[in-house]
Amino acid sequence: MIRFSRFAHTFELGEAVTLYHSLRMKPVYLSRDSFEDLQAWLAGPFCIDFDSAPDAIKEEVLQLKKWKILTSREDEDEKVLEFIKSRIPTPAISVCYMILSEQCNLACKYCFLGNNDTDKRSHFNLQNMSIETAEKAVDFFLKQLKTSGLDFEKEKPVVIFYGGEPLVNYPTLVYIAEKLLSLKESEKCLKNLEMSMVTNGLLLDDDRIKKLKELGIGVAISVDGFTEEENRMRIDRSGKVVFGKILEKIERCQELGLNISLSVTLSEETIKNKENILKLVNAYNIHSFGFNIMMSSDTFIVPDSYNEEAAQFIIDEFVELRKLGIYEDRMMRKLDSFAKAQVYYSDCAATCGGQIVIAPNGQVGICHGCLYDKKYFVTDIDDQAFDCKTNDSYIEWSQLTPVNHEECLDCPALGICGGGCPLNAMYLKPGNTIHSIDTRFCSHAKKTLDFLIRDLYRVVQKRTVLDAK
Repeated sequence: MIRFSRFAHTFELGEAVTLYHSLRMKPVYLSRDSFEDLQAWLAGPFCIDFDSAPDAIKEEVLQLKKWKILTSREDEDEKVLEFIKSRIPTPAISVCYMILSEQCNLACKYCFLGNNDTDKRSHFNLQNMSIETAEKAVDFFLKQLKTSGLDFEKEKPVVIFYGGEPLVNYPTLVYIAEKLLSLKESEKCLKNLEMSMVTNGLLLDDDRIKKLKELGIGVAISVDGFTEEENRMRIDRSGKVVFGKILEKIERCQELGLNISLSVTLSEETIKNKENILKLVNAYNIHSFGFNIMMSSDTFIVPDSYNEEAAQFIIDEFVELRKLGIYEDRMMRKLDSFAKAQVYYSDCAATCGGQIVIAPNGQVGICHGCLYDKKYFVTDIDDQAFDCKTNDSYIEWSQLTPVNHEECLDCPALGICGGGCPLNAMYLKPGNTIHSIDTRFCSHAKKTLDFLIRDLYRVVQKRTVLDAK
């Protein structure tokens, strides 16, 4: 008996219909007439095997069979899922967050680390990462790279300077960067090393800007939009909005030739007007973006309506930014998965067991979101025997993929989702754990898939018209 896979989903496109398998990820476009013929054949008495398909839709039926949207085997869905699960990556370190300082000169109202909360802030280390700790941290990261089993001729190890605010401890940042660069010739695992920093930018000056450019460190400056109103939650510790000062730093970076990207937290005010981001692009010659959806915590709750609106905002901005040849990281990750028809297991290096976070005191953990209480910080830089592949916490986090969640298996966006943030999922409601669903990302993943399928259909139709001329 021929039937639709449990992973098959239908998208209505007006004069056409798309059939899509959420794990094989190849959309098949049918005219509406062909779709109706397909439905009639499947419901009729002559739907015995694939060879019995009517000539008018045989080609479409064979495509649907190829991508397992249609199946005749009772166990095919189970075998597809089993195969996909067998490919879930095991823990292998390629990313290192160097937490140079847990202190921050800002107290943004939505800060997921807790810098907006007096009690959480009291738990942060006052002491910055020392040069001695930094030396050991680099050695620890190198050892993790070498034992990862990854092919660093192809893979890019990544070091992210983070905080708090990393520029609070600028000398140690320079020390680590220079040490890593000096090791690139002798350490093959560092051949394709990338270094970046996420900063609010306020502690930049001309000398630092020039040095960061010389070191080849990618600089992402955090903002919430283009206007002071959109940045009203980005405040210093005295409660003052700092947006004007940040713009001055962005402008100075451009004047000194340091190409920066923007890490844009989408406040509720930001998503009201998509034109403002485009103004920011034009005013400061920005070439790269990353949009961040606000996270809930035990001290800051995001309203339900925000998730849908933020997801649509990201899509709308993506459409406009690509016209300008500008890269937006969050959408591009899902687009890459969709285009390659490869399941996107994890939207975060932590949830694939791929990152270490090194605190200023040398503690080592999985997620930088746990800095204030050091939950899931499992070892320290003196532990020469540490192996993430055998660590229970790393193994647990590496399995936090949607394909392991029964409640996610019927979602059309299963293959491109990657899941959300385990910490956000934990804070959404009482009783949740890191194994709960980050429903904030459900809206984003579903809307993105719908857009990608419709956008590809637009491209296909355009090519068909051009070919006919």
